[in-house]
Amino acid sequence: MEVMGRLDGRVAVITGAGSGLGREYAIAFAQHGASVIVNDFGASVDGEREKSNSADRVVNEIISRGGKSVPNTASVADWDGAKSIIDTAVQHFGRLDIVVNNAGNNRPSSLVDLTEKDVDSQLSVHLKGTLAVSHFAAAYWNKVGVEAHRAIVNTTSAAGLHPTVGGGVYGAAKSAIAALTMSHAQELARLGVRVNAIAPCARTRMVNESPNVLAMMPEMDGFDRHSPEHVAPLVVYLASSLCRFTGRVFAIEGPDVAIYRSFSVEQDWSTQGACTSEALAEAFASINERTDTRAFFPGGVVPQSVPPGRTLKTVSDPQAN
Repeated sequence: MEVMGRLDGRVAVITGAGSGLGREYAIAFAQHGASVIVNDFGASVDGEREKSNSADRVVNEIISRGGKSVPNTASVADWDGAKSIIDTAVQHFGRLDIVVNNAGNNRPSSLVDLTEKDVDSQLSVHLKGTLAVSHFAAAYWNKVGVEAHRAIVNTTSAAGLHPTVGGGVYGAAKSAIAALTMSHAQELARLGVRVNAIAPCARTRMVNESPNVLAMMPEMDGFDRHSPEHVAPLVVYLASSLCRFTGRVFAIEGPDVAIYRSFSVEQDWSTQGACTSEALAEAFASINERTDTRAFFPGGVVPQSVPPGRTLKTVSDPQAN
């Protein structure tokens, strides 16, 4: 394995690293000199358990190239399982420096057709899983004391930053992860931990099972901008001492990278005395029903109006839909 040295001597936990983006991160981290805990529960895209040795395969690939790696097959959605992931790093390599919260699943559904399992499965893996692994990492760092250049890299999504129809639970979980990123960045700074998040656009197993999304990421001859390998350099950067950011969200698609601004006030005003419905209606009269933003979707940065015009048209005349 060609060692590039950006993460020499560091110990990294990467969840959901048995395939796709997580595998690319694990290979890249090992190439840069990190010892890598490859965590993968071995589940299908919808979160159901499969008989899979994907974590072992990635570990063997890293070791065969001269790197250092051990597997962990716990579920991030299980509290004790999340603890075991961090314990594996400390027991095998004596320390922990980096956490990449990458594990995820997807059970697309409309609000009308939503099931309790759809909700519990996605919130447990994305939101609880990110919280649980980050919690046990933070508890370990708090115990051993301050050290510079620690990092957590979380995974959000365009579906969370720019919610669309059918992605309600998945998008809500990913949006919450962006909020956690900003909160945890402030809390963990005292321990020398930077916390950032990425919203990757790449052709993964999850995308391959989502025809509408896959259509926006066709395979290309030559440079394939949607290949998962192109996301790994950003994650290496965020995990390394090169990075000077914390509490920020980045988006990436092939060679294109964007950085997001957090929620900000669009406009403010005061009514005379206590608010009334009539006073608010008068104050809001000059405000457009939509706000213009810039979104990072497959294909790059595009202008976007929230909510879309078709939504306002439909809600004003449902019978016309």
